[in-house]
Amino acid sequence: MISPAACARKWQGQYWQDNGDERRVSCAGCRSFDAARQRCSIRFGTPLRKCVVSSVEAHFHDCVGEEVLEVGFGRFKLARNLVVRNGSRWTGIDPQQPASRPARIGTGGHGLVNALPFPTATFDRVFGVQSIEHWGQRAGGLREPACYEDCLAEIARVTKPGGRVYFDAPIHFHGNEIFIMGDIDRIRKLFTTPWWENVNIERWRENHAPLERYTPSHKEFTDWPIEIVNYADNAVNAIRDNGVIWLLVITATRSDARLD
Repeated sequence: MISPAACARKWQGQYWQDNGDERRVSCAGCRSFDAARQRCSIRFGTPLRKCVVSSVEAHFHDCVGEEVLEVGFGRFKLARNLVVRNGSRWTGIDPQQPASRPARIGTGGHGLVNALPFPTATFDRVFGVQSIEHWGQRAGGLREPACYEDCLAEIARVTKPGGRVYFDAPIHFHGNEIFIMGDIDRIRKLFTTPWWENVNIERWRENHAPLERYTPSHKEFTDWPIEIVNYADNAVNAIRDNGVIWLLVITATRSDARLD
């Protein structure tokens, strides 16, 4: 139930450390870190979920009077609530919603990210919380894996020039192989088309000290052989044995380049 004003106070100014062309948010330097008690002040959820909450607080307190689309809205409502409390209008699509309930502006419903049922240049902001890693997922057999280039072309189409996008995803956890393997170069390349500018990469909790390590489990390992087809076994085994889960955040601005 946190308010946009409280988030703005908490996250005002620079909350990250610059590292070349990326941003790092270490646990010890995070605004959610309780230094006196040496713990995260977000008192619920896994270590990954605590980072998601913090990142959403940092990125969604300023969406005032906007048309906003959430891709894969699920049950996590913090971003949605901040959008609505700021006087913006939230719309959501999710492939797991009944097909008989198609998405409509101002509500949530069924929809696919590679075939968005909205006119061109509809939204000021498009975001996905823990959804982008699933677009190209092979495991589960619920649908055909989507092509990331097609998905981002559709998102570029419905986003107004100057509009913003936000996506977060776990690294070394689940979903498409590029996220399991933490292949940031391949992920970044998805946003190097003329449609995007001001692309930022944030790494939350990659440096987790003094908090606990958060590692993938055998539950995730079950899907890895299905998902991972383009990486060497030794690289996969290294992550299986020593990988630490952290949160990747990607933000970008829609340029005024036209889609052909």
